Amino acid sequence: MIRSQVDSVSEVFSNRRSMLERTLIDWAVWNDSYDFVINPNEEFIRSNMGYETLENLGISAMLFLNENQDVVYSEFSRFYASDNEAEREAFTNDILRFVNASGIKQNAVYGTDYGPIVFMSHPIVRSDGKGTAKGTLVMIQKIGPDFISAVSAQAKTPITIRPLSHNRLIIDQDEKFARVSMPLQSIYQDANWELNFSVKRTYYLNTMSMLQTGMFGLLILGLGLLITLFLTIHRFITMRLLHIVTELKQITHERNGRLRIRSNRRSRDEIEDMATTINNVLDALEETKTESLNRAFRDSLTRLPNRLAVEDMFANAATPATQIAVLGIDLDNFRRINDQFGQRTGDALLTFLASRLNFYKEDGFAARIGADEFIFIHPKWSTREMRLVANQIAKDVTDWGRKQGMNGLTTSIGIDELNHIDRPYTYEIMMNRLDVVLHEVKHSGKNQILSYDEIESGSHYLHMLEMERDLRYALKHGEFELYYQPIVSPSPFAVRGVEALIRWNHPVKGAISPGIFIPVAEQLGLISDIGRWVLRQAVSEIQEHAHSHHLFLSVNVSKRQIADGSFLEELRHVLSDTKFKANLLHVEITESEVGGNLFELQQFISTLKEMNVQISLDDFGVGTSSLSFLQSLQLDIIKIDQNFVKGIPENKFDRALLEGLYQTFHTLGLDIVTEGVERPEQLAFVLEHSSSLIQGYHYSKPVPLAQLEHYLKKTVLV
Repeated sequence: MIRSQVDSVSEVFSNRRSMLERTLIDWAVWNDSYDFVINPNEEFIRSNMGYETLENLGISAMLFLNENQDVVYSEFSRFYASDNEAEREAFTNDILRFVNASGIKQNAVYGTDYGPIVFMSHPIVRSDGKGTAKGTLVMIQKIGPDFISAVSAQAKTPITIRPLSHNRLIIDQDEKFARVSMPLQSIYQDANWELNFSVKRTYYLNTMSMLQTGMFGLLILGLGLLITLFLTIHRFITMRLLHIVTELKQITHERNGRLRIRSNRRSRDEIEDMATTINNVLDALEETKTESLNRAFRDSLTRLPNRLAVEDMFANAATPATQIAVLGIDLDNFRRINDQFGQRTGDALLTFLASRLNFYKEDGFAARIGADEFIFIHPKWSTREMRLVANQIAKDVTDWGRKQGMNGLTTSIGIDELNHIDRPYTYEIMMNRLDVVLHEVKHSGKNQILSYDEIESGSHYLHMLEMERDLRYALKHGEFELYYQPIVSPSPFAVRGVEALIRWNHPVKGAISPGIFIPVAEQLGLISDIGRWVLRQAVSEIQEHAHSHHLFLSVNVSKRQIADGSFLEELRHVLSDTKFKANLLHVEITESEVGGNLFELQQFISTLKEMNVQISLDDFGVGTSSLSFLQSLQLDIIKIDQNFVKGIPENKFDRALLEGLYQTFHTLGLDIVTEGVERPEQLAFVLEHSSSLIQGYHYSKPVPLAQLEHYLKKTVLV
């Protein structure tokens, strides 16, 4: 009871504090108050201030302070109004010493010449709470007899207030009363006052006496009732519930949905009703399971089994068939049919194809395994029987399309035959082989019927899968190697730089040309991984030679590397890790890729420029970018493709064209590298009409790092 009374008194004062805080915030977070402390005006005072305002708010005084903590305006209740001006000024100055110079929010109880007061302050800001504070609003609530009477009535106990004597809650008890001294610091941020009240202990003493008398009797009665209740519950409830639990555990353990709890029909109480309800729930679950399985294993449109049903058929087959023939059907351009003729026509086509498969299947199994993909499986059939059905299915679909006004409706069909004796098969093996056949049909132009045996040795799809596997293995196990082709200045002769070129030495197939595996890597999305390896490996191998021979290093970058951001990310790491000079690195962009996303390419080049990396446009003349693109790209070097050089000096057109390119690029202030220079007469023509650098077999073909080191040493000696 004492603790409850302490909580009650604390709650009353906390509520009073919260009410005053809300009133303070309403006035302090307000555009009118904000403008008033900046520019005091009579209109604000006439509209908002006065004795009535303070009485309505239940406060004794209100002070508006500016940023310098000077009083802009003050208002006092009638209690203070009877005092003279000097006393009010003295009281105001007394209050100002409690205001925090930083203008933070405060709530406290302080003592003054007029007795204890509740003191609260808040920064004055705009109504949206944003911006800096332009002053402080102070509200004062006098703790007088009226205030104490009001809180005593709310707390339902007489309360007195006096200066603080203890810093913690004190409860002194005797036989009749518990006397409480409670510091107001537990309610306000700062207070040098405490509350005092008493709680009479009569109820406590009477209650203790009654409890001591009655507890013994209740204990004896309770023990008797508890024993009787336990025996009754154990016999009529617990034993029967344990029986139900035991049978439920057995059903769960055996995972048999047909088992049910045995019931006693002679007993019709709540426990028996519970057993009946559990049986009903088990019945419903079994029905739901059956229905869910039907939905999960059956296509809702065609009512054919789906891919899950095919997989389940293989998984639950007691003994797999010794031989099966598989037919995979893919409707060509099905999405275009939906777009052109509507969803209903597309659904009608799928339903028609499902009906034809049901017609031909006999003892087979037909299923819809994708949006426009169907599968037909038949035990003991061979490729020959399946091809007859495939031809008929293709004809039926074409005839149906012609009747619907869709000329040229075709199908791609793959056939496979699996023999369990020769080569054990599973669902995964069957689907993988069928996917290979269907991919090959689509790649070779669709509207065909192919079997796995027909494409097994020359499948483009299998070749792609094999190439992807080999590329990933090569990247992981170091089958790649870098060759370097020198880029020289002919007169006077000097090796100015090298271009890093990747080579692949396959352990079985031998050397594989970059012209073969680079396009495949692009298509498979592996070019970014390969590009990161080339960049880091080239910088690592050439760094020492670049410093000792004053060489630049050229590396190629693909459109995919530019698009996915992988090249720039790796470049930052490589330059940071190796301390390689950025101005010695030349990044080569293939001219045939310039015609893509020009804005994206400009952003890429701009980033390289910020890093002090040089930009080369490789293979100029074989792409579609034309000279107009050079105006929008910040290029440093143009590498003229070898096709311009092949006919030099014999071909008059090639001579004129190459001479014009040299003149144009020199006028634009671009450095030039002429690729493919192989003969002395070609070199002589280039030297006569330009100051171009040379890259070609006349000086050196691409060589491994060891041969490059020998070449560089030899040129130094020369």
